[in-house]
Amino acid sequence: MKTLILLCVVLAAGLAGWIAWQRTPRKHDPVEYFSGWGGYGLPIRLTGRITKDEADAIAARGNAYLIGYFDGDNRLVRDVKMLRGEVFFEHVYDYYPNGRLRRVKATNPEGVETVREYRPSDRAGFFW
Repeated sequence: MKTLILLCVVLAAGLAGWIAWQRTPRKHDPVEYFSGWGGYGLPIRLTGRITKDEADAIAARGNAYLIGYFDGDNRLVRDVKMLRGEVFFEHVYDYYPNGRLRRVKATNPEGVETVREYRPSDRAGFFW
């Protein structure tokens, strides 16, 4: 019985450590490539980090990938979705000193730009 309890404690501690490690923000490179994005807020959440070579292979198949550009404070300042060698959409982000999103400029596939300003108290979301 003591062995089972000890095993459960060890597993729980390991799980808690793994979750904490997963939630720890990592330092981004200035430019990174991604296979997808998720969520409904802004800035978008880039997912599936890939290499430049993997992005090139995805493009060669005619599929989409994303490029994320990060500033020295580890914030996403620009994202670009590439499809068939062309920009499909782009977001350019500007932040308040406290880190909240201040402005986003979105460019759609037709090249139409839309700019939205946010107050420091706003929760940023998609607007088109």
